[in-house]
Order: sequence, then C-alpha cells, then structure tokens
Amino acid sequence: MSNIKQTILAAIFTLCGVTSAQAQKIQVVDESGQGIGLASVTDGNGVLIGLTDINGVLADVKGNQTVAITHVAYKPKTVAVASLSGGRVTMEVNDFGLDELVVKPKPLLYTELYYRFYAYVDDSLRTFVAGIVPYTWNFQKKKQTAKFSDYACAVFNLKDVSWWKVRSESLVKGALRSNPAEKNLSNGSWKKELFIEQVPLGENRWAIVNPVDTVGTLVRANGMSTFTVDGAKVQMYANEQKGQTKMLKRRQEKNYAYEYVEVFRINDDGEVGSEDYVMSLNHWEHDGGKGRETYIVEAWVTDRGYMTEEEFKQKRKDLDAMNSKQVWNHIPIEVLEAYERQHNIPAITDEARKAVALITRDKWLKK
Repeated sequence: MSNIKQTILAAIFTLCGVTSAQAQKIQVVDESGQGIGLASVTDGNGVLIGLTDINGVLADVKGNQTVAITHVAYKPKTVAVASLSGGRVTMEVNDFGLDELVVKPKPLLYTELYYRFYAYVDDSLRTFVAGIVPYTWNFQKKKQTAKFSDYACAVFNLKDVSWWKVRSESLVKGALRSNPAEKNLSNGSWKKELFIEQVPLGENRWAIVNPVDTVGTLVRANGMSTFTVDGAKVQMYANEQKGQTKMLKRRQEKNYAYEYVEVFRINDDGEVGSEDYVMSLNHWEHDGGKGRETYIVEAWVTDRGYMTEEEFKQKRKDLDAMNSKQVWNHIPIEVLEAYERQHNIPAITDEARKAVALITRDKWLKK
C-alpha cells in the first residue's frame, strides 16, 4: 500500500510541478476588447518581463504574481495575475488631447514632444532618459529642425555614459513620426518599398499584410488613427525580396525585433497629416555583445502651432530656462513631473521608478 501511496503522491507532485511551470499568458485589450500591441509588462521591481505582440498577447509573465502594464495611449495599470479572468487585462484610454491647430500664415510648423527612453540588457534597466524636444518644419525651405541635447533630462548608469547618450538621441530621432503611416499606405509607397498594404477587417479597422503574413493593424476610433506594425517582419521580408542578403543575415543572426505604434489625429476632412501627430511608441530588440538589448521610446506631442523664426527662438529660450545648469543641462525631476501633469502624460509607474533609482547617480528618484 505504501508503494501505491508513494506512486500517487509522486504523480500529484509531478502534476503540480507541471502546472506551476506552465507559461501564464495574458492578453492586454482596450475597452472594446481589441488587443493592444506593444504594452510594456514589468515586475514589481521594474524588471522588463516583455512586450505584448500586435494582438496584445504576452505569452508568459514568467511566474510573476503581480505585473505593471504601460502603453503611451493608455492609463498605466498594476494587476494581480491570479485575479484576471482568462488572463485578460483591460486598459483605459488616457484622456490625452491637444487643442485644435489654428492655421495662420506663418512659415514654421512647431511641434513640441515629451519623450522617455528606456534601455535594457537582459531585461535589466541600464539607462533612462526623459526630456523635451522642440522641432519645426519650415514650409519655405522644406526643412525640419530638431535639437535634443539642450533639453534632455538624462539618468545614466556610471558606465558607457557617452555611448548611451548617443544611442538614445539616435533612437529618439528615429522614433518621431513626421510622416503618417496612412499616407504611405494610401499613396502606395510602402507597397512598393516594403510590400505591405491594408486589407479591410470591418468598419474603421484594417489588417496590414504582406504576401506571406499579417504584420499589423490600422484602427480609426475616437477621432484618432492608430497604426501598429511588426517592423522586423516587414523589413526582413523586404530585405529578402530585394536581395539584401547581408542585412537580412545580420538581422537574423541578432534575432532582431522591431515594432512600433503611431497615433495621429483625424482632421475634419477625415485625413491625417504631419501636423496631426499625437504620440508614438517604438521597440527595438537584438542580441548584443553583453546580452539581449531592448530599447523602448515613448513620445507624446505636448504643443504645436505655427510660428515665425523669432517666436521659435523665444520658445527655445523658454525651454532652456527649465534646465538645471549643474549637470549637462539636466532638467530637475520636479520640473519634468510638473510638465507631465500639465500635459496629462501618465507618470512613470512605481515599478519603473524603482528600476530607475537603482541605476542613477542622482538621488531625486530615490523617494
């Protein structure tokens, strides 16, 4: 009998072990039940667990009982995994808005953005940068200007500071969306260059496809156009079709991933243009020399309007006055937090704050 009992107990323990080892999947959705792609999921210490795919799914929360979820377009949320019904997490749209743009006969279109840059190595946060970027489009000269270094609030680890600085500025610039995806899809340039196009899924919703896969979605809702795409799939298929074997091989060897979300306002004519940019989220990932490198850039438009050159110079002076001159034009965290509140930008989560506090030489995040 004892052998039978031992066998039964061993089977129970084995089953329990299998159950506990099973991946716990979650799906992050909006209030209409549609999946939210590129939502960041972190544990209680701000360690990155992963990002949701274009359907809002994260395959495994890696045994974490509580997770924090953030996305540029939604209010942050912390949830107990065991409390979720079917693993679903519903996010509430952030009440984020811009005043209507008044068209005036001035030469510059001014756009002011607030951004956050996160750099991880093997899911451990290594660098955090947040700041304000003023840039303009000159209609007469057809030229865009953007100046980063004067307005960045940077929090670094003590190693490789200059490299992280250059990397963050490069990726933030690459994340800004002056040309809306809808325009590139409708005029066919992306079909020619990247082999992608939109296919109707229903009212105001489209799948973004290439000849072999569904690579994203386009949704029009609440006066906004939201474009989410798996950029790595798009780029690597284009590399293959164009015979760009070296680039394709490099991306494959590095296990390259790149996705992004962009949001533009839909104007009264039912169109979107450069002046209608609202927010974006970009995610890059690849195998590096020191581990798996992940970069996330969040960006929100906080102000826009038409200006003269003199008005733009004054605006830059006003922004420069926000900087502390003690450390590399370093904007104090209190000033940035006030700026976030003024423009209704979600504050970084407590979990992210913990992670940032561990890497910074500054003490203002160690509350």
